[in-house]
Amino acid sequence: MENLTIKIQWTGQDNNWWNEICADVVEVFGLPGNKFTYHPRDEDMAFTFKNQKDYNLCQILLSEYI
Repeated sequence: MENLTIKIQWTGQDNNWWNEICADVVEVFGLPGNKFTYHPRDEDMAFTFKNQKDYNLCQILLSEYI
């Protein structure tokens, strides 16, 4: 299975920035579980999608942060 994970680095970002990213993802894809899961890690937040279409859409949605 192809890796459908988008990673956003924590470094140099403030909390308001993260609130905006998480709100954007939830607004478009709903709560985690059906279309994606998320995993906060030491260096980044990883959003993993269940299908290619949603992964591609999220890449566009978060393109300024990737």
